[in-house]
Formats: sequence, structure tokens, C-alpha cells
Amino acid sequence: MTALFTTAAWPAIDIDLSVSGGDDALEDRLRTASRLYAANETEDVTAQDYAAAALAEYNTIVGVLYEEGYYGPNVSVRLDGNEASQLNPFRLPAEFQSAQITVETGPRFVFREAEVGPLPDGTEPPAEFARGQDARLDVIRSTGQDAVDAWREVGYAKADLTGQRIVADHPAEALDVSLGITTGPQLRFGRLAVENNRNVREERIRAIAGLPRGEIYDPALVADASTRLRNTGAFSAVAMREADEIRDGDTLDFTVNVVEAKPRRFGFGAELISDEGVTLSSFWMHRNILGGAEKLRFDVEVAGIGGTTGGEDVNLTTRFERPATFDPRNILFVQTALERMNEPEYNSDQFRTDVGILRRASDDLTVQYGVAFRRATIEDSDGETSYSQLLFPVSATYDKREGGSNAVGGYYLSGEVMPFYGLNDSPEGIRSTFDARTYFSATETTVFALRGQLGFIEGAKAEDVPADFQFYSGGGGTVRGQNYQSLGYNDGGGASFLGASLELRQGITDAISAVGFVDYGFVGGELGLDTEGEDHAGAGIGVRYNTPIGPLRLDVATPMSGDDIGREYEIYIGIGQAF
Repeated sequence: MTALFTTAAWPAIDIDLSVSGGDDALEDRLRTASRLYAANETEDVTAQDYAAAALAEYNTIVGVLYEEGYYGPNVSVRLDGNEASQLNPFRLPAEFQSAQITVETGPRFVFREAEVGPLPDGTEPPAEFARGQDARLDVIRSTGQDAVDAWREVGYAKADLTGQRIVADHPAEALDVSLGITTGPQLRFGRLAVENNRNVREERIRAIAGLPRGEIYDPALVADASTRLRNTGAFSAVAMREADEIRDGDTLDFTVNVVEAKPRRFGFGAELISDEGVTLSSFWMHRNILGGAEKLRFDVEVAGIGGTTGGEDVNLTTRFERPATFDPRNILFVQTALERMNEPEYNSDQFRTDVGILRRASDDLTVQYGVAFRRATIEDSDGETSYSQLLFPVSATYDKREGGSNAVGGYYLSGEVMPFYGLNDSPEGIRSTFDARTYFSATETTVFALRGQLGFIEGAKAEDVPADFQFYSGGGGTVRGQNYQSLGYNDGGGASFLGASLELRQGITDAISAVGFVDYGFVGGELGLDTEGEDHAGAGIGVRYNTPIGPLRLDVATPMSGDDIGREYEIYIGIGQAF
């Protein structure tokens, strides 16, 4: 009894794994799955822990071998030379010194018969599930599940694997497998019941979910409904559950259980760029302002505090969003902004109000369109000019990044095309901007990030449009190392812009990584690749420290063109990657 209940911990024991048959990959998988190896890496492990792990080792190893198609193995697990299955748990030694795991895989079986059905028209079983292929257990499982999923995708929500026959012929080293599917009837979406809501109205939850009542069941639509409800921010948890029983012969009802999030939220941010100064921002948001998951948000930002590139910029923004407007995928937004900008080449005061639709077309694609009225007074080298404009912005974002904003692969595309029309004899035209980013992992810790930016104005000359519509280069968003908006065209901004950035991100520890980068910017006088213009470049190094809210970023850059190469430096501090 003393040995059974002792809590004394002992050093790790010696473990020897011997595998006869299979290959190195199989041996690695067995070692990874081993309970004894796992126990050996655990702190405060006792003799009882090793005995329990050894007893569980038989099932663990046999399970891995079955997964790989070995159905006649011999497995021995010994502690200090004694078979683990024969140990008396009431007479264990105070400690163990060694463990020996001996595995004889036996022959790998192949499929002799491999049948699954019925299957929907146009659906074929996987190539691995066929006569002569390795009879791996994971292939059998996935084949059955894939068959069920195929029926569910065409409306048979209650399809299930109800017939299963598996026979092992050891002399022939073969497996006969027959999987039978019961489809049930093709079903249609029925009623959606709502549970656990407190402040968000049921009819609005149903509208946002958008399950198409009466249409053929589709599991993708169920997943989309859950995603839309989560994306409102009004719920901390959403669980969609289909009814156990079919109603009226072909109707499937659903229940959604929601947990509402705290309705109010606030936050703040800060960024420092050496010549541009400090940027401080804050917001307050209500995520259920009218009881239908409507969002109201107020933002305030003050930039250029202590900077040398003009004065301070102030921006006040109010945005209202109503989900499921005209369509479950649509979000109606109304936004107003008051802004004062003190830029190196101009000062402006403006008011802008937008009304539009934000449409989440898919998990990756978001489209936004609307109409805006803008009133601005801009003072530059030509004096003070007032503009009244109607704007018709259309934008889209396609985000296929792996790892989110701290991407390690994939790509990101965004663009905006904005026709503008002057109401007080100001010019009309189209202003367009595009941003493309791609990421490539050379190793587990090395990531290359590449960004390209493009902007241009059509239908009007750059000198005729408002100064804040013109293009400049320099600063944290374009070319690091160069002064903010230090590059334009002639005495103002340009009609076109081309930017490119390359970063090498090298992980040092789990939390810290180093970055080397080079940026390039070109501002042209007109639209076209052969236009006259000016260009500049910058380069530098940086460090990132991962936090739960994103990587903390510190970059130091110097110009790579002009007279200040290696003599002037800019510092950039913020949250998140540069792109």
C-alpha cells in the first residue's frame, strides 16, 4: 500500500523502442504516440505513473498500427524486464530504471474488397479506398465520413453510416470492407428557434442567421449563419443545433443557442514615429444599441503630437452598423467624420458623411459600396479653396493570409475605385488605390513579406483636385526612412503612385523576431508607367515582440536615396506588423 500511494518523484527512466517491420516514419509516429515517452517528459512522475502509462501503451501502439494497416502485431511492454500487463499494482517497486517496448508489426494488409454506398451521383470513393491499396484504418474511417458528408451536402441531413462489415483474412494478409450508408429523405430548412437571448430580439437573430426556410438543406449555409451571428460582436458564443426529428416528412428545424457579449467596449492605441510624432487613438462602442445587434462606435484620433511634419491632426468619427439589411450578408452603415489635417504641403478641414453597404460575400471576400458627401476647405501654396463633392466609393478586400495580420503565408488584396463629382465647379474624375501583399515561409522561422501599392487619378489633373486626393510618398505607410510625405510632384502631390516593400522576418524565440526591410516609392505627374516623376527609397531593421493583441513593432530606418543616406534615421513604434 505504501508503494501504491507514494507521491515521491524520480528521475526519467531509460526507454528503448524496438520496431520490427514498417519504416522510420512509423517508428517516429509510435514514439510520438507513446504514453511512456510522454510520462518521461512530465515533472513529478512516480512509479505508479510509469505503470499506468505502460498498461495504456498496448492499446496506444496497436491503435497506431491499425491506423497504418498492420492488423496482426505482437507488442511487448516491459518495466525493468517485467511485462507490464503482469505487474501487481499493489506490489510495485519504489522506482523503475528502464522500459523496453518491442513491436513486431507483422505484414501490412491490403484491401481485397472495398465497398461503400450508396453514394450521390458524381461522387467517387477516395483512390486510397480500393482493391490492392494499403488497408489503413484511417482510410476506412475517412471514407465512411466522406460518404456521409457527400449526402449531407446535397440535402440529406440525416445520412448516417449504418452498415459496417470488416473482415481480416490473416493468411491472405487482406481486409474485406463494406460500408453501408442510410441516406434518409432529402430535407428542407424549417423553423429556427432561439434560446438564451436576453437583449437581442429573436426576429433580428433569425434575420442575421438567414437560414432560407423552405430551401434544400445545405451544411455550408448553417455554418455561414453561425459565422454571421458571431461577426456581429453581440455574441460571445453561438451554437447551431439541428432537430433530432424530421417534421412533415421533409422539414428540418434548427435551434440556435447564443451567449450575449457585454454590449459596451472601449479601447485605445498609440504609435510613435520619430519625425511624425505620437499618434493617440481611442474608441467607445455599443454592440446592441437598438436591440437588434446594431453597432454604434465613436473614434477619436490625434496624430502628429510633437512631430516636425506640420501640426497636429484630429479626426472624430461616428459609425452606425445594422446587420442583415436587405440580405443576411449585408451590413448597412452610416458614418460621419470631422477631420483637421496639418500636413507638410497643405492644411485641410473637412466634413464627410457616408451611407452604404458592407457585404461579406464569403469568408475571404468583403465588398463595400455607397455614396458620400464631402465638404472640405484646403489651404496650400495656391491659397485657400473650398470643395463640395459627391463621392461614390467601391472597395473590396480579399484576405487569404495564413496567420492573420501576423501572416506566415498566403496573400492579401484590397482596392478602392472612387468616382468623384464636384458640386461647386470643382473637377470630376476617378481616384483609385490598390494594395497587394504576399507572404512566403522559407523555413519554420523565416518569412518573406512583399507588398505592392498603386494609386492613380483619372479624368482630372493632379493640380486641380483637392490636395488630400493627390499622392505623396514617405513615412510609415509608404517608405520608411524618408520624411513623411516628403516626395510629391512639382509643388504638390502627384497623379500616380507606385510603392513596393520587402521584409525578411526571422524568428529568434517564440516571442521575439528580427526584421530587415527595404521600401521604394515613386510619384508621377500623370497616369501611366512612362510618366515623369520622382522616386526615393529607404531601408532598415526592426524587432517584433509577440503579445496577445499583436506584435509590438520597433523599426529604425534610413534613407537609401538623396543626400542623407546613413546619416538620418527615423524610428517607428506601434502594434502589429508594418503590413
